[in-house]
Amino acid sequence: MKLSLLALASAASAAVITTRDVVFEARNFTASCVPHSAMCFYSLNAFMPGTMDTLGYNCTASGVGGLGILPEIKGGTCPPSSRTFDVLRNETGMTVIVSVQVSRLSYTRGAHFIPSEQIQITKGVTPTGDYTAYVGPKDFPLERIW
Repeated sequence: MKLSLLALASAASAAVITTRDVVFEARNFTASCVPHSAMCFYSLNAFMPGTMDTLGYNCTASGVGGLGILPEIKGGTCPPSSRTFDVLRNETGMTVIVSVQVSRLSYTRGAHFIPSEQIQITKGVTPTGDYTAYVGPKDFPLERIW
């Protein structure tokens, strides 16, 4: 009886300890809109740790946003690689997703959630020059999603 309780307790404590499955790292992430304009730009370096990828690939995309709103992006590119990225928005923030095709039918995808507190309106030099920008960490991990 004591042995089974000990085994159950150690299994329960091991379940609490989990490792994150980081499949990409975003480096130098930026997202902002142009003052006096609705055009917004995203930029990041998508690095794949644990592989022969030593430099990552520079990814960019643009879209139309608004004051306080960074736009959703579908199919941002990371040339010359096959990596792509998306930005999905909801009422609590946005999720950055980086994907790479690893076989004809499978992809490796990683995601990172950015809370809305890290998206702010920045005062411009003129009254109409305010713009929206991401103000969170420039580097962050993207964990595996299915």
